[in-house]
Amino acid sequence: MNEELLKALNLKFEALQAELKVAQDAGATKEEVLKLHEAIKTQGLALEAAIEAAKEAQVVTFVQELKSFLAENAEEIKRIEKNKTGTITFVPKAVGAMSRASGGDVAAAPVNMNTNLGHFNLRNDEVLLGLASVTSTNSPVYPYTELQAKDGDYTFVAEGGTKPQTDFKWENRYAEPKKAAAYEVMSTEVIQDIARMESVAREYLTKKHGLHKANAIYFGDGLGQNPKGATAYGRTFSAGALALAVATPNFMDVVNACITDIYTTQNYTDETPYEANTVLINPNDFFIQLVSAKDANGLPLYPQAGLFNTVTIGGVTIKPWIKIPAGKIFCADMKQYHVANYIPFQITIGWINDQFITNQFTMVGESRYFAFVKKLDEQAFLYDTIATIKTAITKP
Repeated sequence: MNEELLKALNLKFEALQAELKVAQDAGATKEEVLKLHEAIKTQGLALEAAIEAAKEAQVVTFVQELKSFLAENAEEIKRIEKNKTGTITFVPKAVGAMSRASGGDVAAAPVNMNTNLGHFNLRNDEVLLGLASVTSTNSPVYPYTELQAKDGDYTFVAEGGTKPQTDFKWENRYAEPKKAAAYEVMSTEVIQDIARMESVAREYLTKKHGLHKANAIYFGDGLGQNPKGATAYGRTFSAGALALAVATPNFMDVVNACITDIYTTQNYTDETPYEANTVLINPNDFFIQLVSAKDANGLPLYPQAGLFNTVTIGGVTIKPWIKIPAGKIFCADMKQYHVANYIPFQITIGWINDQFITNQFTMVGESRYFAFVKKLDEQAFLYDTIATIKTAITKP
């Protein structure tokens, strides 16, 4: 019997008693008063039965709880009996009304109860870092010297004639290391309560560092402590002899025009040509220009594009990269971009400020490395718009 029913019966009983008093005060007839008495009696019996039923239910519940309690604590009771000391307390649960609201999901699950850490689905751009010239150094300064032809050259000399003079110049330059760093703050509780939390935190710092490094190598603006990226070194396309030279050019004509521009652009006479080995475009352009390209029979023109998500033609690798804006093309001899690792990536754990007394700690990931292109080698980098290049080489 639930509390709502007991309350309703009690209210009805009180209402009948109040009605009887009113009837009596108003001089009601005997028959009217007896009728009210019978109603009160009936209601009272119903209320009494309900109360007894509730008591019985409570007794049954109490007995059941006590039995369960004694069974669960049987060993402890035996120990107390044997040692003649100790206490054990039984606290019966309060009887509550049963309804549909009594069951179901907990309104708010314990914090992190369902946390099941996996791995971060972060992009891996290590292959793009590998296109550059990567080395290691233990010096905080990276000096290099560039040589450049100056005046004069060889010539044929008549008997007794004067030999021509020739010379060259050199310039010393210095690269400085750049530091990449980030940190995470965690509580000791989150490490203790959530499986794999520390390893996942380390994984996150590591993978984010790799992405940050690749982005800096290609898109760093060179301002302040930022490295200068390959696209920032990149110059715009110079058509030269290729201007208006190709009838109805396609995408591969654009790529080869970029490669030719880099090959034929020199700092001084007889300089060894730069040979582009990398072309990066947006994934949408990669699909439109290469994956979906068909021959006269409707077959894929570049099957490797769809199979391997890359195309290699004449030693040049064409790859899609989501970081390249749609419509842009990056073409370069990436061997001329130098990445010298000075302080390898490492993770350090320690306390800062009042973390020792607040049960927190800091996890720092950092590295230092050189990232630069020698001054004369900047000619080996080109970054422009596909449509602009196509227009420049299209024959009217």
